[in-house]
Amino acid sequence: MAILDSTGTLTQKYQARCNVGESACELVTLTDTEAIRPVLSTGGNVPFDTSPVSPPEAGQILPVALVFRRLQALIGQRLSDAGRDQERNRGSALHRLVCRALGYRTYKDDGRFPDIRHQLLEVKLQTAPTIDLGLVRPNSTEPLDVPNLAGRQVRHCDVRYAVVYGEPSGSAVLLTHIIVTTGQEFFQRFPQFQGRVLNKKLQIPLPADFFDR
Repeated sequence: MAILDSTGTLTQKYQARCNVGESACELVTLTDTEAIRPVLSTGGNVPFDTSPVSPPEAGQILPVALVFRRLQALIGQRLSDAGRDQERNRGSALHRLVCRALGYRTYKDDGRFPDIRHQLLEVKLQTAPTIDLGLVRPNSTEPLDVPNLAGRQVRHCDVRYAVVYGEPSGSAVLLTHIIVTTGQEFFQRFPQFQGRVLNKKLQIPLPADFFDR
């Protein structure tokens, strides 16, 4: 196996546990963080032809409570499931549904954080309890790499999270629960893995013909 390890680089990420509750839809915090409340939309509509991966703009960010109300429509919908190794495809299918529910006329995913950058919204599809969070804690006060909003610096903790839980059902994933929270309150709802806190592992990509040898 050492021959296949071409980088020797450890992949590291924070993780939390997704415990769904009795309610299918749960809004953890009724309001956004104090830092971005002044720049939220008051009209409730996404501007025509705006891309979901465009930088956020003051006056165009839907309040977290409105995001929650619109995303409740996802419950009961099904995503095509090509197998356990197709998480990226399932995630893309969910992102498409989320964009539509929020009012976007187009779908786009550029792989950057947060997923729906224009709304400062990160989407997590869970078919297992472990939530992978990447290299930054959701409640971090570190600056987010987006333009200032009306002179205000956006932080990671200002990002909103939509954690959608799904149950594999035949060739589909049935969406059963949705939990919406701000990054600031994320760990109030989803316990962070303790112990080493920042989990590290060595990932080795296998050649396409590995099992044919």
